[in-house]
Order: sequence, then C-alpha cells, then structure tokens
Amino acid sequence: MQGRKIEEVVLIGAGNMASHLGLALVGQGIKVVEVYNRTPGTGKNLADRLDARFIADINAITRTADLYVLAVADSAITTLIGSLRLKDKLVVHTSGAVEMEILSQVSENIGVFYPLQTFAACRETGFRGIPVCLEANTEQGKQQLEDLAKKLTDIVHFVDSGNRKLLHLAAVFAANFTNFMVTVAEDLCLAQGIPFELLKPLIRQTAENISHGNVFQHQTGPAYRGDHDVLANHRALLANHPDYLEIYNLISSNIIKYKTVHGKL
Repeated sequence: MQGRKIEEVVLIGAGNMASHLGLALVGQGIKVVEVYNRTPGTGKNLADRLDARFIADINAITRTADLYVLAVADSAITTLIGSLRLKDKLVVHTSGAVEMEILSQVSENIGVFYPLQTFAACRETGFRGIPVCLEANTEQGKQQLEDLAKKLTDIVHFVDSGNRKLLHLAAVFAANFTNFMVTVAEDLCLAQGIPFELLKPLIRQTAENISHGNVFQHQTGPAYRGDHDVLANHRALLANHPDYLEIYNLISSNIIKYKTVHGKL
C-alpha cells in the first residue's frame, strides 16, 4: 500500500546537516514546520531561514508531521531517543555510523536518510548530485523516503545498516583523511614560507584522476616507484615532525604492500 506523501517535516537539530537538508527540502516545496535544537540561538536562526517554528522543548514538538528527522551528532541520538515517543510516525536519523534499530523505542515506523556528503557551514552544497542512502523497516516507509529523496537527488540507494557503516568508514578514508593529508601538506609549506597555492593544481588533478578507471592505476610517487633514496630524503626532512613522519612511513609502507599484493612491484 502506498503511504501518504511527505509534505511536512520536523527537523531535530540545527547543525550543518540539518541546515543543508532543511534548505534542500524547502527548495523542493516540502514544508519544514518545526525546528528543535537545544541551543536556542542556532535553532531559531535556522527556523527563521526555513520559515518554521522554533521549539525549545523536545516534548512540545507537533505530533502531526509526516516525517521527523534527527539530524544531530551520533552521540546526541541516544540522548534524544530517551525522551522522544512518536508512536507510528515516520522517524529517521541521518547518521552513517548508527544502526536504524536505535530508533525502535521512538516509533514503530523508522528509517535512515543518509546523504553521503560532507557539509560545511561556510559553503552551500546542492543536493542534486549527492547520493542518499535509505533504510526503512516498512514497505510504506521505504516508498515514502524514496519519493522524498528523489525530489532532492538523482542518486538514491537502499543500504542496510551494516553496509552503511562500512560505507561511512570508506568515506572517512576518502574524505576526512584526504582532507587531513592536504592539511599536512599546507602546514609543511607554510612552515618554510612556501606558497601552498603551488600545490593546488596538483590537488585538483589528483581529484580529477580518481574519476577515471581504477583508482590505484593513478598512483605515483616514490613509494610506488620503490625509490628508496627519495623515501630516505623525505624521512630526513620530517625529522622535526615525528607525527607526520609516522604517517609518512605508514602510508608509504602500505602503498608498497598494496602494489606487491597486486603483482605490480
């Protein structure tokens, strides 16, 4: 049986995820009726942007919305579910690392709405090209979430909690660790007064390369080539940066191992 279309949403949270998702929903004609946040300033600001009511008491939220979205930090989900009871209303969280069943004490109708993207307060991010990973415990919930997701993006997949956790782990490697590697590069340059701008064309080309074919086929560098003289020189340059040296050694050794396992060294 096809469920009612999602027309009214309550956002629980007012951080980066809630802000970007809320704006995307409103942009597609979905009404965000209320925003709850434990920090009134942040919550009221988002509510005003979405033309929604701000709610300071979680127990005072409306019970008539079509969807309730917990767009909060993973650690806050546990706190919220202790005081939230919504019977059979559709309730989802947006986490990549938390299982769906954690919501079972909140409602009989639960799911996950996980946009696979990094969101920053200082940058607007369009949803159209972002993968959204869905999960729901009822067929009606699946249909409702799929219909909603397709209003926002062309890339919609159903992914169960186990695979979503693995996907989240992969995303940490692909995005969070990559960003930190670039941070290290910037730090090394700035310490010597070298313009970090010189590396940006290389960073852009590296990002472009991964869009074409097998990722590892684009691997270059001294570890990949087995150039031990250059590796030794780099280690000497990092003598005063023991934490960066540890990272350098670990990644270099893993590049060598990966290439060896795949029979290319």
